[in-house]
Order: sequence, then structure tokens, then C-alpha cells
Amino acid sequence: MSKTGRVLRIEKTSIHDGEGLRTVVFLKGCPLRCKWCSTPESQRMEIEKRYGKDMTVEEVVKEICKDEIFFFHSGGGVTISGGEVLMQADFAKEILIFYMEQRIPTAIETSLYSSYDKIRELLPYLTSMYIDFKVADERLHEFYTGVSNKRIKENLVKVDAEFAEDIHIRIPVIPTVNMNEKNMKGTIKFLSKLKHIKDIELLPYHRLGLETYERLGKVYELKDVEMLKKMVEVIRAENPEAAVKVKGE
Repeated sequence: MSKTGRVLRIEKTSIHDGEGLRTVVFLKGCPLRCKWCSTPESQRMEIEKRYGKDMTVEEVVKEICKDEIFFFHSGGGVTISGGEVLMQADFAKEILIFYMEQRIPTAIETSLYSSYDKIRELLPYLTSMYIDFKVADERLHEFYTGVSNKRIKENLVKVDAEFAEDIHIRIPVIPTVNMNEKNMKGTIKFLSKLKHIKDIELLPYHRLGLETYERLGKVYELKDVEMLKKMVEVIRAENPEAAVKVKGE
């Protein structure tokens, strides 16, 4: 273990990023520019306003090891998130290998916007995947995130074929973006073709990132949007068998 990565922060005892109590390693760097992003400090690889620091794999592992007692008693483990974890795939891989060898559950949260070679490299060292699926329509996805979702869809189909383990789809609920029947029906139509999706989790919109945007001197374009939850009804009407839930409920 010798690689160095750029870490945004390490959060302890999370209950929202996998089973049990999790230690979550947030990495810097993301190729998307989602207009609703609640962690704008994660987007750039550069260290901004003291957001982020360089750490070796050994340093990250040493910090995570302090929490192993919580993993044992809760069935928790280690989750690597971002930013986009796949932008530092080699660094993440070494962390995942260490904990897979310790038989501690591992997971990543990702948009899958990357070359599939990077994704495939991580699959043997994962017990779970949390995949963000934001907008079904390619044109709207590009407008709201800055990138097309064509690669994301292609990679999701490949992951579904190769990783028959524990796949969770996460959809951020943004009323003026994807909170409509047309988008939800398109989303479920696509996801219903996949065979190994364990559940679909709706992430209620929040504005926790507003202060961070202000500190970074950035404009938050969706700050006046309010959270809605009607998508659950739309999804269940479209596919009654879909295991859908709202985060926090």
C-alpha cells in the first residue's frame, strides 16, 4: 500500500451509506457538475478553501481501523464515495482490497461516469454498490449535470451483468429536474430491464450545501426548489414490484 489520494473528508458512524454503521471516505474530484450538488467542494481535484488533503492508503486505513469495533457489532463496513470515486479508482482499489481481505463489508457510491475498465477493476473487492441515477432523458441529463448519461446507462447494464451481488439505485429527488411522471416512467422502464437491482432509494432534496457554495463564491442554481415525494407513487404505479423507498423513512 503506497498510493496517495486526495481525500475530501472521512465521516464516521454513517447510517445512510450502506448496512450498519459505516465509515465513509469522500474523495475529491467529480466529472459531473450537477446543478443541485450539495457538496460543491468535492467537484474539483484541487484543494479549495482547505477542503481536501492528500493522504496515503496507509493513513486512510489507520483512520478507518479506529472504527472496526462498530463494524463488528452493527454489520457495517467501509464505503468510498466522492465526488466521483472512479476518478481515483487506483487509490480506492487499494483501500477496498485491504478491507476485503479483512472480511469487512465494502461499498462504493458512484455515478458510473467513467471508462468501464476502471469499474471492472473494483468489482472483485466490493460487497455492495450504490449507483446514482439522476435523469432518464439524455438531453436533460446533460443540461443539468454537464454530461450525457449514455455512458452511465451502458455501464449500468454491464455492472448488472457482471456484479450479481448487492446493487442499490439512488435517485435524488429534484422537483424541477426529475420530479415528473415522464422522467420517472422513463427511469423505471430502463431499470426494469436489469436483473440484479436490490432496491431503488429516493434521496429527498436538501439544501445543506448552500453555505458551502457561498464560501466558495459559487451560485447555487436550485436554491429555491422544495422537496417533493410523489415519485414513489409514480414508480409503484409503473412497476408494482419495484422495491422503492425514501431515504430516512
